Amino acid sequence: MSAPEHGPRRFAVVGSPIAHSLSPVLHTAAYRALGIEDAQYGRFEVPSGQLRDFLSTEEGARLQGLSVTMPGKAEAHDLASSRDTTARMLGIANTLVRTPSGDWRAENHDVHGIVAALGDHSLSACRTVGVLGSGATAVSALAAASRLGASEVLLTARSPEKLAPLRTLARDLGMGSREVPFSRSREVLGADAVVSALAIDGARRIAEDWRRQGIDSVPPVFLDALYDPWPAPLAAIVVEHGGEVASGLEMLVHQAGMQLRSMLGISGAPLEAMREAARSALAQQADPAQS
Repeated sequence: MSAPEHGPRRFAVVGSPIAHSLSPVLHTAAYRALGIEDAQYGRFEVPSGQLRDFLSTEEGARLQGLSVTMPGKAEAHDLASSRDTTARMLGIANTLVRTPSGDWRAENHDVHGIVAALGDHSLSACRTVGVLGSGATAVSALAAASRLGASEVLLTARSPEKLAPLRTLARDLGMGSREVPFSRSREVLGADAVVSALAIDGARRIAEDWRRQGIDSVPPVFLDALYDPWPAPLAAIVVEHGGEVASGLEMLVHQAGMQLRSMLGISGAPLEAMREAARSALAQQADPAQS
């Protein structure tokens, strides 16, 4: 089905759960800052395995671009007729853009988001990267480590068998990998940079372990993919020990900026306006009286 020729350009974020997503805030803030009045951005709850079916519905057929969050990133990659280099390499995509023929192009901007967020904290190269977790964000973290020139990644996850694809990816990217038992996950903090791809429940459990066992060091930069609540459990411990942290919000803003370039055909996104809008939205969620 080809893209609609009349009416506003329609975009959205899809995933499950989706109510908490800041993508509508970020994209709408960008439209406002850029003076774009013919674009709308919404959100749709799309459970695992249902992305293709959703895109064939009346609502899905109207969309010209999507931000894709969990659990649909592999599905987004698979249903596309073309893919950018990063999506093709990793087998996951966080962006779908409708082509002139009506097909979908899959793109992965999560890797850029990680690299750019670390760069905001003066980290542009490193030898070792620690990764907590084994999901799609962990996969993107390995690709980001490769872009930063890392020669080794330290991997840890509650289910060690889920690390097998990450070890294979590290090898394919020319990096060595070392598995750290989850009971000793704090050892990854000895890396030059660490990315936590853990969901909130897992992060809370690890934070309890770190506080009980104590940690010996912190990396120059610790990127926590979480942003609400903030500080996230692990980020809070790193800060307490004098470490520098980057939040998932920083990562999200950078990847959303790249999505806007692809969806709107613009050369740059108003990142600061997007960042401020997201911070304001989070503050209102924490204190509804501010709204």
